[in-house]
Amino acid sequence: MYSLYSKKINNFPKGNEWYFLILLSLLGIVLNTAFFTKGLELTTPAHASLISCMIPVITFLFAWILGREGLNRYKSLSLVVAMSGALILMEIDKLDISSDLFVGDVFIFINFTCFGLFLVLSKSMIEKHSSLGLSVLVMSIGALLLIPVAVYGIYNNWESWLNLSWWIYFAAFYSIFFATVITYSLNYYAMEYVDSSKVALFIYLQPVVAGTISVALGRDEITTRLIVSSILIMLGLLLSTVEMKSSPKTSQ
Repeated sequence: MYSLYSKKINNFPKGNEWYFLILLSLLGIVLNTAFFTKGLELTTPAHASLISCMIPVITFLFAWILGREGLNRYKSLSLVVAMSGALILMEIDKLDISSDLFVGDVFIFINFTCFGLFLVLSKSMIEKHSSLGLSVLVMSIGALLLIPVAVYGIYNNWESWLNLSWWIYFAAFYSIFFATVITYSLNYYAMEYVDSSKVALFIYLQPVVAGTISVALGRDEITTRLIVSSILIMLGLLLSTVEMKSSPKTSQ
């Protein structure tokens, strides 16, 4: 991938920029993948996709902390409302930190927190290296960081790999090419023109698709808790999009 698209990289990285790119790869590729994979093993697809609605709110929170975007009363309220929905979904009222569902939800939340910070930090680098160029750099570094893990897994489970069904290999290809390469490239392309938090807003489509499929396949069931948390998280998402033209930004 690097050799094919290296000419698309504007202003090839130098010096300390490599450390920043490694940080982006850790947040957006390595930690993102690790926490999501383990979290999805323990929780359900509907829970994971619903918690993904926190990405726009988390992204905005990091953008505000780092002085990239301003804060108004609606966005402040969105943080409280969306977090309340997430806590209800994670069954904070009957907290059992040892349950697989809770641990899985926490891992998914950490995963999306890493991704939100990744989006915010990536914004400044897109201007230097172009959207496609930054995708190539971040994914190439991420691939190098994951090689030891991949080799270890293949070496210790090579017999299992040989016995996998064809559809599992197809699912792996889909996850790598469409859900990672294409998705990240489109995210970066969009961030050339709009704020990182606005790019994150489109993640709201994910729970609609994933939740519907999961319920149809019998992996999830519609409960009162799921409905209430969905409403709160979606309301928080809606509030985070409200602009107040008359209110000055608190940060520049």
